[in-house]
Amino acid sequence: MSQNDIPSDARELAFHVPRIIVFLAVIILTFQLIMQFAEGPLSLMLIVEMALFPARFFAENMGGLPGGLGQGIFSLVSYGFLHSGWSHCLINLVWLVAFGAPVARRLGARRFLVLYLACIVAGGLVQIFSADEEAWLVPIIGASAGVSGMMGAATRFAFPETRWLDPATTAQRRRLLPILDVPKRPPVMMFIGVWVVINVAFGLAGPLVAGTMSANIAWQAHLGGFFSGLLLIGLIEKPPLSPSGGPGNVDYGDWKDRD
Repeated sequence: MSQNDIPSDARELAFHVPRIIVFLAVIILTFQLIMQFAEGPLSLMLIVEMALFPARFFAENMGGLPGGLGQGIFSLVSYGFLHSGWSHCLINLVWLVAFGAPVARRLGARRFLVLYLACIVAGGLVQIFSADEEAWLVPIIGASAGVSGMMGAATRFAFPETRWLDPATTAQRRRLLPILDVPKRPPVMMFIGVWVVINVAFGLAGPLVAGTMSANIAWQAHLGGFFSGLLLIGLIEKPPLSPSGGPGNVDYGDWKDRD
């Protein structure tokens, strides 16, 4: 197949990153540059003010943290814009583009941002409420919960009955898999199962290999973000038009061969 055989809208979608993804990437990169090149006190201030500390929710002013619960609520969003290093930051950005872009094209910028931030918050809540008391003063940072949420959301439309790699079947036209049908689709369940096993395995192995990146993986936040995205996309998205022109949640592959 030559490039001319691919529909122009498909070629455009393949290389066009939605503006909301670029906007988030610029914010994340800006904070990473500040963390990398600013003097120590400024980097420390960003961690204290923006990172997610379970202590703010369970032991007010524990360790001299400013702000208490109010600051903790703010940090449920702000922690998702800081990263521990360039590898942590760039890996999250790559996955944000890969999975966030199709979700953003489907939802539009506003609904995408609501979903993304909801997954950040949900992942943070799961992480802090699953943390042991000795970890209450360990800062939680990174966009992984939001990125994981986009993976979960994309799962609802990346495995339709039609061939999802067909250039003529864009993300906007694919049927959103009903949440109750997720357990009935073996490819979907296999993807979810493998993803969960990998995250849990790396998370549990972390303490055994202290000093490596895996030791700092907030795997509970990943799980919280992923399953939030899997569930919430069905509540946030605007129902697409069916082939008949009315509101519905079907695509060409669901009706083309039916009487």
